[in-house]
Amino acid sequence: MDVMALDETGSHEDLRRQVGGILALVAPLVKPTTGLDLPGLVAVRIVPVETWQSEQAAETARRLWAYRELNSFWKRPGITLLGTASLGTFRRLSADLGGVMVMGATQPGPGAGESQTLLVPEALEHTGVLSDPEYLTQVIAHELVHHAQNRASRHRANWAAHTPKTLVGGNGVSFLEEGHARWADQVITRDLFGAAVDADSAPRTDRYKEVAGRKEIARLKAKLSPYKVGRALVASAIDTVGTQELNAVWSNPLLLPSKDEVADAVADLAAEEPTRPELWASRLGSATGVRSSID
Repeated sequence: MDVMALDETGSHEDLRRQVGGILALVAPLVKPTTGLDLPGLVAVRIVPVETWQSEQAAETARRLWAYRELNSFWKRPGITLLGTASLGTFRRLSADLGGVMVMGATQPGPGAGESQTLLVPEALEHTGVLSDPEYLTQVIAHELVHHAQNRASRHRANWAAHTPKTLVGGNGVSFLEEGHARWADQVITRDLFGAAVDADSAPRTDRYKEVAGRKEIARLKAKLSPYKVGRALVASAIDTVGTQELNAVWSNPLLLPSKDEVADAVADLAAEEPTRPELWASRLGSATGVRSSID
């Protein structure tokens, strides 16, 4: 495995060195924590916001097009219209998203099976991530888990032929991917620092608060947090069946969390005395029978 940190801004060499040190510390912990291998090349790129905007827009367009092509001909015009609208919204808001709001973004790399993380220094400042090295460590650990997920699911291609909507985050994918990465980054930072680190508690700048308060930005925020709800789903499943059995989900679309299983987690978390969600964990516990039926 080759791990590298790149500064493409030309002015953040200190941050590049810091990221490189964190990568060397955290990358070896991903497989022992998750049971998933990282890609052969792990790249974290420190980029200008303009690079983040253009590359994230291109990746969004690529996924939308792939989703469109996997659907019936009669559905494609509607998907094109919705995709054009969503891309327009993204491009209009992307300067604030990439330059203020987003801590890190992981996307496919240039080579087959590769993925890469984009970090925008200004966004790391506004989100408070640079206020404490532990916050930056958690963010990088989180994104490295996305690298491992991408390798395991082949950037969702393992699910797409059976369930095209997974390419654009449907069928519980966001709850699985973000919840799994949040579960893992909490385990890793707890092991490193003695207590789990949560960059959501980092001190935000006034600029961040102003942007976050805008109606258009607020509308983009998921009604149900894929981090909180997904972490509860994943933690319960791992407690029940272990990481190896859970990892079958990366190649089997039938094991993705269903709407009812996500709703179960939401209800359990919202209870007066929160309990552990059981529906998805229970189904994964019988995953051997599910797999044999589709072999």
